[in-house]
This record gives sequence, C-alpha cells and structure tokens, in this order.
Amino acid sequence: MSLFPAYGGGQPAAVVGAKETKNPAKEAETTSEDWKNNESYFQKDIDEDYKANPTPISDSSTDSEEDSTAEAPEILAKTKDSVQVKPLEFDANDEFYVDKKSNSSYRTLSTLTKPTRPRYKTRMTRLRDQDHTHRDRSKLSAKSSRYTRRNHQPCDPNPTVEEVARLQEQLIQSKVLVQREPQTVDHWLELHRLLGLNLDKANRLAVAEHQLHTLETALEHHPSNEQILRLYTDVANATYQASEVAARFTKMLERNPFEYTLWTALIMVTQGNMARCNVPAVLRIYAYCMRRMHVGHTDEHSRELATVDTDRIMLKLFHNCVLFLRQTGNSNKMFALLRLSLELNFPGLTVDCFEACAANERPLIEYEEMVLRSGMPMLEIWTRVERLRQAYCYLPYPQSAHLTKDALAGGLDTERCIFSDDVVPYAHALKSPENRLHLLLLVVQLTKMPLVRSACLAAKLNPRIDEFGESEAIEMLFAALADRHSYAVAPSQNAGFDLALLDLAKEICVPPSFMPHFVGHELYAETISGLLLKCSEAFRMEERKRIVFLLLWLRFQRLLVVLHKLMGKLTKTHMKETRLRIRNQLSLPANRGISRFYTELAMCEFEGLEKGDDEDRVFNLFKKIFATGSQMGCDLTCPDLMHAYLACAEMLIRCGRSDEALHLLSCLCLGRHADTLTPEAAALGIEESLQRGLELLKEEVTALDSLPDEMPLEEYFLANKLLILLRARCLLNRSVVDKTCDGLLLHQLGAEAAKNSERRRFLREQVMEIQILRLQLPHSPPGGVDRHPDEKENGRYLRPKNVQLMELVVRGLGEFPRNLTMLQCWAGFNTMLWHRQRAVFIRTQAGIIALLHLVIAARCRFAMANDKHMPLADHVQTAVRNRLLSMFETFLPTNRNRSAVEEEQYRLLRRNSLYWRLYLKCLSDTRTSFERSKECLLTAMDECPWDKALLMDGAQYVPQDLPYLQDVMTEKELRIYALPEELDILRES
Repeated sequence: MSLFPAYGGGQPAAVVGAKETKNPAKEAETTSEDWKNNESYFQKDIDEDYKANPTPISDSSTDSEEDSTAEAPEILAKTKDSVQVKPLEFDANDEFYVDKKSNSSYRTLSTLTKPTRPRYKTRMTRLRDQDHTHRDRSKLSAKSSRYTRRNHQPCDPNPTVEEVARLQEQLIQSKVLVQREPQTVDHWLELHRLLGLNLDKANRLAVAEHQLHTLETALEHHPSNEQILRLYTDVANATYQASEVAARFTKMLERNPFEYTLWTALIMVTQGNMARCNVPAVLRIYAYCMRRMHVGHTDEHSRELATVDTDRIMLKLFHNCVLFLRQTGNSNKMFALLRLSLELNFPGLTVDCFEACAANERPLIEYEEMVLRSGMPMLEIWTRVERLRQAYCYLPYPQSAHLTKDALAGGLDTERCIFSDDVVPYAHALKSPENRLHLLLLVVQLTKMPLVRSACLAAKLNPRIDEFGESEAIEMLFAALADRHSYAVAPSQNAGFDLALLDLAKEICVPPSFMPHFVGHELYAETISGLLLKCSEAFRMEERKRIVFLLLWLRFQRLLVVLHKLMGKLTKTHMKETRLRIRNQLSLPANRGISRFYTELAMCEFEGLEKGDDEDRVFNLFKKIFATGSQMGCDLTCPDLMHAYLACAEMLIRCGRSDEALHLLSCLCLGRHADTLTPEAAALGIEESLQRGLELLKEEVTALDSLPDEMPLEEYFLANKLLILLRARCLLNRSVVDKTCDGLLLHQLGAEAAKNSERRRFLREQVMEIQILRLQLPHSPPGGVDRHPDEKENGRYLRPKNVQLMELVVRGLGEFPRNLTMLQCWAGFNTMLWHRQRAVFIRTQAGIIALLHLVIAARCRFAMANDKHMPLADHVQTAVRNRLLSMFETFLPTNRNRSAVEEEQYRLLRRNSLYWRLYLKCLSDTRTSFERSKECLLTAMDECPWDKALLMDGAQYVPQDLPYLQDVMTEKELRIYALPEELDILRES
C-alpha cells in the first residue's frame, strides 16, 4: 500500500516539489487515473480574485486523460494571471498544489524557556492592540519615568496577608474617624480610597454602592465640597447606566439646585453619551438649569445654602450652552442667543451686527458653482460646499424677513429663521449689573476673538475646563499676537513659533473664522468688529468699561494686520483701509482725548512695517502723543501716557536706536516729559533715574494695602503704573530689577499673599513675565550695568542666563499654567532635551493649550532640522509623526503605564475635539491603515459625539464611512448646511 495513496495507485510516491523532475518516465508511472477524482487534489486556498471568477473544471469520467492533462496547465495559468496583488503559492512546474505556507498555530507559543525569552516589555499599547495581554512589570518599569513624575506608587495586585490585615485595620479606623469627626474632609477621602481597594473581595457593584452611600453621607456634612462631588460623579458614571445616573443627579439637584458640578455632570450624561446625545435633548437640560438659576432661591431651604450669587453659575452655564451650539454647527441659533442675551441685559441696545445680509452672501453662489462644475468626487464636493456655507451662512435672518410667509414659500432657509421664542429659554437677564461686563467678555470670547493671555484672567472668565474643555477654537492662541508681550525682544526669537502656530491654525481651523486663508473671512471679521463696537456702546455711561472694548477693537484690527503679514497677504490697500477705520473711530468726540487709543494706532502702524519702510512715521505719532500730554500740563503720572513712553522705548530698542530709548526710559522713571529733559541730561542721570524710579515703585507697592483684594475685570486690560515702572527699570538696568522683582515675589507679592488676593496674584504673574523679558533680552540695555559671566555674587558664581530662564518658566508654569507667554517661551527651547520639554507640558494642567504648544514645539524643532538637512526631509517627517503619535497616545487609557498626572491630563483633554482631531490627522497618512484611523475616529466620537468638526474630519480621513457619518449628523440633529441629495441634483443640472 502506498504511503500517500492520494497521489499514487499503489505505487511508491514520487518526490514532488517546486523543482523539475529529472526522470519523466518514472513520473508518468506514478500517475494514475484515480488521482483526478480525489478531493484532496482540488486547491482550497485559492485567492479571492480566483474565487470570484472560477474556471470550470470538468471531472466527468468520460473525459480522456489527454484532455484533462491539457486543461490543468491552462487552469493554473489563468489562475496565476488573475491574481495581481498576491501570487499563488506555486509555480507553473508543479502539477498539483504545494502548501508552502507556515502553520499559523506555531506562531503563538504558550511558554518559552527562559534563555530564549526576549527581555523586552510593551511600554505603550495602541488603539488597535485589542488582544494585548498585560505582563508583569519588570524592575525597570517600576522606576520613575523620565517623562513624568510619578506621584504615587502602583498598588500590589497580590498583597500579602499582613498587608491585607493592616489595610483592614486602617479601614476600621477610618470608619470610626468619620463618625467622630465628620467635619474633616480628609477622613472621608481616606475612607473612600480604602473602600476602593475591595479588601473583602466583594462584588464590584456592591463596592461601588458602598462608596456612593459613603459619599452621600459625606455630602450631608460638606454640601459643596468639590473633591467629594467629583468622586461621586466619577463612581456613579462608572457604575450605573446613563439613565440611572441622570436620575441620581436630578434627585441630588432637587436638594441642592445651585451646584455647578452636578449640573455639568447631569448635562454630560446626555451630551457625552453616544446613545443619548442629540441637540434637542441637551438643550432641554440647559433650559431647565438656566431657568432654575434665574428663579433663584424659592424656599427657606435654598436660602440657607452657601451659594447665593446665582449669576456666576448662570454665566458658566451660558458659556457652556453657547459653546455647545457652536460645536454642533448651530451658528444661527448661537448668534441669535448672543443677540437676545445682550438686548435683555442692555435695554435699548440693538445688536444689528448679528443679522444676515443677502448682499454679503452673493459670492457664495459663485464659489458653489465653481465647486459643482469642478468634476471632483462627491465627497470632496460635499465637504467644500458644506464649509463654504458654514463660512457665509452663520448669521440668522432678520426677524422682519421671516415674518412674511411669501419669503418662506420662496425658498428661504427655515433653519436660519430664528425666533426669539426659540432661544429665550437659554437667555435670562442677570440680577446684578456688576456681572454685565463678565457677560459681554464671554460673548466676545465665544465669537473666537482672542483676548485672554493671562492665566489669572482665564481663571476668572472660565474657571472650569475639566468637563467641557476650554475651547475648540485654535484662534484663542492668537492672543499673544494681538497683545504682544514686549516689542524689545528681537522678532527672530518668535518667528519660528509664529509660523508654526499659523500653519497649525490653518490646518485645524473651523469656519466661520477671521483667518485670512478662509473664503469669506472678511465677513466674519466685520461681524466681530461690529460686536466690539456695540459692546462699547452698551457701556457709554461707564467710561472705563467702554475703553476696554475699544481697546479690544483696536487689538483686533492689529491682529488682522499681523495675520495678513505672516501669510504674505498684507497689501498697501489693506493697510490703508485699516488705518482709515482706526482714524475714523479716533475722530469721534468721545475718543479724541484718550492717549491710549493713539498708542494702539502707532502699534498697529509698527506691526504693518515691511522691510525698507520708513519707521519715522510710527515715531512721529508718538511725538504727537508726547507733545499733547505736555501741552495739557499734567505730570507724567497718567498710566496711559506712561504706557506710550514705554511702548515707544521698546520699539526704539527693536530698531537699534538705543540713545533715544534711553532718553524716554529716563523720563519715565523721573516722571518728567520728554521735551523738558534733554538727551544729554538723561544719559548723565541714569543713577538718578533708577533711584527716583525705585521711590515711585515703593509708593505703588505701599498703595496695594489700601486696594481691595478682588480685582475688577476692566483692570485686567488697562495700564498698571506699578508694572510700567518695573518694565522701565528692566530695560534700564537688568541686574537691579532682578533684585527688585525677587524682593516683590518674596514679600509683597509672595505665594502666600497671592493665595487670598486676586490682585496680588495677577501682579505676581505679571512680575514673572517681566523677569522672563529681562532674561530674553539679547544684550545689556543702553547705560545699563551688566556683570561679567564669571563674576560672583555673595561668593557664588552666577548661573547662565538660559538656565535661569528655564527655572523661572518652570516655576511660573507651576503657578500659572495657562499663561500664554510662559507656554510660548518654554516651547521655544529648541535645544533642550525633548523628554524634559515634554515633561513640563504634561505636568502643566492647562488642558488643550499645553498640548497645542507641545505640538508647535515639535514642529519648530524639526522645521529647523529640515532647513539644515534638506536630504533628510522624509526622515524628518517620519520623526515628527512618531513623536506626535507617542505624545497623543501617552494620555490614552490603553497606556497601562501612564502616571496619575497623565491620567488627570486626559480628563482635561478627552472632551476636547482638538485633541482627537490632531490625533486623527497625525494617524491619517500613508503609514497608517484605514482600520486604525477608523478605530481612533470611533473612540473620538464616543468621547465627543456632539462635535461637528470632528465628524467632518472623519469624513476626510475615513472617506469610506462618509454615509454613516452623515447619518450620525442627522441622528444627532447637528446642523448640515448642504444636503448630499441637493448637491447631487445641482451637480447634474
């Protein structure tokens, strides 16, 4: 009997293989007629292309042997030609299929002997690694990571009996302590931690219910404690379904209706849940909570609660509601809500800048026709038309237009007809007039106007960024361009950062926007300008608040000039129109005598200077400001006039005119006008200027004791005399101002004093910015005294300037994590080790702002490397991609080695669509499969199901799922401006 009977009729088996048989006669002897009928001959691992079009094989017994042998090579040849992607695993010389594939079962081994086991560990898992099994950490993984500081040691999964007994004893003691001292918060937090260890090995549901019961008991003693409320919401969301969690939060809000944390948790149960999220359902919750805040304290129990000022809670909820409308694409309803809020709080004010005009939207039709006739794929046509309409059709129609039925019958878009009844549940008049400035600043900020550069101002306007994220608008980072830190620093130090920021903004910006690369940016810029002028008109009876919005309007005009200049689109016509707009505002009777406005005009002229332009035009404006102030007879004590002197001196230093800058700085410190002090006298009286300036500084510091601790909002935007004098001394003599600033930061503006005083905290932040400016100056100022690098101070060598700057920025970010000046300075250290630079950004609890600066820092580094090594452009691009991917995946829950700091940072990032959009963009290249991008998109949609920009990016990077994404937009009732069916008809017509 043959060893392999399938291939031989009782004859010895021939050796088969890919090689040709040497003896054809012996091969013919082993061939039998029965082998054709054996089922094992037919190949079963045929490619899909061959399965789709199989060649019929005749197995009839009536066929002759010659016909069958002639058919077999022909079948194999057709099969080989039909497969293009992956060839079959045999060649034409084989007469039957040879299985050359390895057995996949041998690829996975349960165990390996220790010498052959590789010594490596998986430091980070990815979204696609579903079957990854976690191994025990080795001794190396237990060490402190060089990227982040670990604040806690991981718990041992298998504690010993002694450790379990010790923890149980601590649990018993904690239960006794919470009964004896229920007013101590730490006892409740420790009890919650010990209950989470599950020492009794109970059911996880029982443990969670025990924790919730303990936290509810703790809330009876501490009704508004932030830590306990945060723990309660986290445990409830992880334990029960969304509907039951919402019922629990609603029941708790009935007892305490003035708790912002519970309101946000209730909203996110619907807004942040993929199954429950849709726009009307979320808006119903906002309407309920806004009305509850408007009604206020209705019974004796609510009057006894600690929270009395319901306006502050209403402002936070209003900010979140408008942000939700903007992210869902409901721009028409958003601007209608903003208009109604302004008119309710300022009777008699008509906000007509939020009304659509048909004449402004005529270019939209021309652009749409160009796109429809372009012949592009339907995906690209829909994406471009959708963004075009979103850039032009963001304003609602005026109410006079949609009152007529003829207009609706004539094809008017009903979704752009927003009645007051549609948005009145979310807009209520504030109870205190003192909060109206806060409301208007929020309205301006929600239109993507960048106005927050200080961490203290950001904390005052938006104190909570953990649940909803601070903002998804990349334009918020332009605040550093609208309000320059200093003009004395050389522009080359910030050129790389500005260009990288601009490139990033161009990639992820969402219309409508004032970015110059967008079609229709002029219309949106005009809308923001009109809003700022309307806000200044609303405070026509309060001069300081009116000046604030005019300053913001002037900054916005300057920002547009800077953006056009960076993009290479600044023309003489644009500069002339900007200059004319500003002069028309300054010619009004109410604005003529305010020197700060003319300083802003000179700063705008300075920003618009190109190479070869005459800079005297700018300094002639300053001479007119100085002459006007001198003719008025007032001393040089007005903060606005002092600010003009300081700005002019910094611009002179930038232009290399040091002697003139020295003259102005001496006048500023002496308190004398420029025309009363000659340049020669100023050069000889530097010591006198420094001494007199120090006396003025002491007077201002002493005056702090008489000022209230709470700082009004308008003072964040107005000039401060103390800060002006400090900056002037910084430019005169850096070594002296170093001691002065250190003394202020240790005593009058110390950390302990800043904790209880909002004013001192803001001044402390600004003083740190002045110290950063001192260390950024490239050389000693004119007339200043600078030490030799090897000179000693108190017997110790001075540290290098860059080391001092790094230490100062790290300390500053620890106290003020949302300060744009410090973040930009840290991102500019291109020669620092990357893991050190990254670690500071990770430890900075600033949310999306820190992540964006980290992305810009990575781009700046490799942009410099690409300029120096042009042949390595592909390698540079790969390095940037890998570095950014590692950064994004550091915060993901799939990273089992992430620290507590990274976990807390993910809490701030997970609800922000910018994080997911940047991650998705980084994944979507030729090196990543569609499956991985799709998994990232699904994870992002699960975290931010309401964000339209995220779904639009998903349609771009995962185009095969466009119909499903459009269905999701329709299901969630997001605003869609261009229906695919409509565009299909328009394209064919």
